[in-house]
Amino acid sequence: MRTVIFGGAFDPPHKEHVRALGCAVKAIGAERAVILPTFLPPHKSEGFLDFDTRAELARIAFDGAAPEVVVDDIERRRGKDNYAYLVIREMKKKYGDVVYLVGGDSLRDIGTWKCPEELLRECPLIVAPREGAGDAEAQRASVLEKYGGEILLLDFMGKGMSSGRVKAELLLGMDCDEVPEAVLGEIKRRGLFRDYADDVEKLKGMQTEELFEHSVAAVMRAVDLNSRHNLKQDFRKVFLAALLHDNAKQRPSLDGLDVPPDSVGTPVLHQFLGAEKARRDFGVTDEEVLSAIRLHTTAKADMTVLEKLIYTADSTSYDRDYDPIPALRAEVDEDFERGFRALLAYTYRKLRGKGGAIYPLTMEAVRFYLPGLAEESGAE
Repeated sequence: MRTVIFGGAFDPPHKEHVRALGCAVKAIGAERAVILPTFLPPHKSEGFLDFDTRAELARIAFDGAAPEVVVDDIERRRGKDNYAYLVIREMKKKYGDVVYLVGGDSLRDIGTWKCPEELLRECPLIVAPREGAGDAEAQRASVLEKYGGEILLLDFMGKGMSSGRVKAELLLGMDCDEVPEAVLGEIKRRGLFRDYADDVEKLKGMQTEELFEHSVAAVMRAVDLNSRHNLKQDFRKVFLAALLHDNAKQRPSLDGLDVPPDSVGTPVLHQFLGAEKARRDFGVTDEEVLSAIRLHTTAKADMTVLEKLIYTADSTSYDRDYDPIPALRAEVDEDFERGFRALLAYTYRKLRGKGGAIYPLTMEAVRFYLPGLAEESGAE
């Protein structure tokens, strides 16, 4: 019996997952689909829902996707070292003639997996290309040349939808059309994705409608970039830092909070105040989240990935449509690190054009990341 093996976090499963599996089943005439929810994925950021919940949502989502659908808990039973090539070996013993379904982003990133050559020796890959994951044909040729094996590209183009974006929409209380109706019903029945409902409502009361829309746009941008570039940042930290990055933008009162004296009365005050008010008013204690909020306007030298991500997501958020942001957004989409540096260069030149002092942290960032620009402008 030909079997499609489909692994993933399914955190939660969405319509693109269902479409991809249905297309793969049809393409090879499979009689069975085996769904493998990940337990501790070695190459992606930490999950959100627990294993049992994700497995149950997967059962609901993929019901009817093949003549027989099995949700297998092998990864939980193994407990660790759930690398694809090892798991597939066990799947072959259990299910026989198997084909492994992956998304276009997985084909793009397969070189980062453990022993990809072993995986391709074990069974054929069937790939569901997706928007934003690059040229699947070229990637297929490159992978085959490097590792050998057999790779089939589906006549399919998935939307640039990620489970991260779906999670963000659900956590923000937005309508989410990308989740199968039966799955959405189960999510509501169980009260899932209500973790930040109070924070979202509190923030709404602190911001104008326009600023809250920007906060939402920054969240979506941040989770999209985290997924698109496989930055492996913890989803909760990304969501919370992006959501709260401007929480003090329209609340400039110092309230006795500890902020740098040289930031008072400047446009960068809100980043420092935002970190302190996120701690006080939203109970945020994670120093990585607070630091990302604290640096989202100025940047600094030697930033963490999360700090760069929030800085970049704010600067290229989907509500910013004035030149040159669309072009910079496209550059970030193509190459995260190069795009980050382009944003920093744009901001520095804009500030120099306005005249006046540039905040010291920004100058340190320019000297660190763009030494040539610093030297050119006499800021070395």
